[in-house]
Amino acid sequence: MDLLQEKHIHTSRGFHYRYYVSPTSSSPYTLLPCHGFPDSASLYQFIVPTLLKTGLKLIIPDLLGYGGTSKPTDPAQYEWSLMSRDLVEVLAAESVSSNIIPLGHDWGAAMVQCFYMLHKPLCAGLINLNVALMPPRSEPFNLDAANAHTEKTLGYPIFAYWNLFLPEEGVKLIESQLESMWYVLHGDADDWMEKMWCTHGGMKEFLEQDRRDVPLKRLPDGDRLMREWIAEKKAGGLMAPTCWYRAVAGGHQDEMDRKLSEKGAALVEHPCLFVGCSGDLVCRVDAIEGPKRDGLVPDCTVRVVESGHWCLYEKPEEVGSVVVEWLVKKGYC
Repeated sequence: MDLLQEKHIHTSRGFHYRYYVSPTSSSPYTLLPCHGFPDSASLYQFIVPTLLKTGLKLIIPDLLGYGGTSKPTDPAQYEWSLMSRDLVEVLAAESVSSNIIPLGHDWGAAMVQCFYMLHKPLCAGLINLNVALMPPRSEPFNLDAANAHTEKTLGYPIFAYWNLFLPEEGVKLIESQLESMWYVLHGDADDWMEKMWCTHGGMKEFLEQDRRDVPLKRLPDGDRLMREWIAEKKAGGLMAPTCWYRAVAGGHQDEMDRKLSEKGAALVEHPCLFVGCSGDLVCRVDAIEGPKRDGLVPDCTVRVVESGHWCLYEKPEEVGSVVVEWLVKKGYC
């Protein structure tokens, strides 16, 4: 993130946010890249040089619970509209109140979707990496039912790993085996994502055995990435980041989802880009078909990258090229 300027702000609800901005830009458009679990703003470090070439302003925050941002452990503080308001205040600190193009990966994709739905007049487009548009739910989320349904329809329980992330003892296990967890995240073995993420008890067993006996994906500067990630998690822990899961499972997002579903807010009225990854079993490429069929993304460009879930590490040049190509085609730069 050396090419960006680090800044800090305290929001009106008392939380500290760290974020990074491009040093200069005369563009009327602002990209708002948001990371997901278990990362931070540094997830975007390898495509920042490419994004800067567009001339668009960049504002890349550490989202709530991560990096240099506050880490509350009350899941209620992670409700979509509250975190969206935080981001509006971050943007306002940089004199940005229009022509925003939110861009998100993993939970960051869910965040920018909700930000878009809640603040459409501020936005000019939407970019999702790995996670396709998820229309707001009219009914409460039920983890057991979701796993039973996906096991029946897809052949595996897509949210099996949530059963490790939700209880405190599961989070403590991850915190005690951070190097092993890095192998869970970035292991390069046959059916690795299915074995770790979509098999009941698979990730827990791997961590309990403190295993590191699989190859790692070839990530740019991978050893440094692992050291920095472990140091960050040792300093800040994972109770706050996993609140994003507990906020959903505990019903803290239900009321906002219900309101948004009633208002028909899921319609993406601006151009949008969905970058799916062929090796992602949880955030599946075909998840975009429902929103397309339902007419929720009338101007949607879909691109597929041959990558696992962390495409911003595995294929940064390709992802950067796809994003820039779309920005140019749609007239943002």
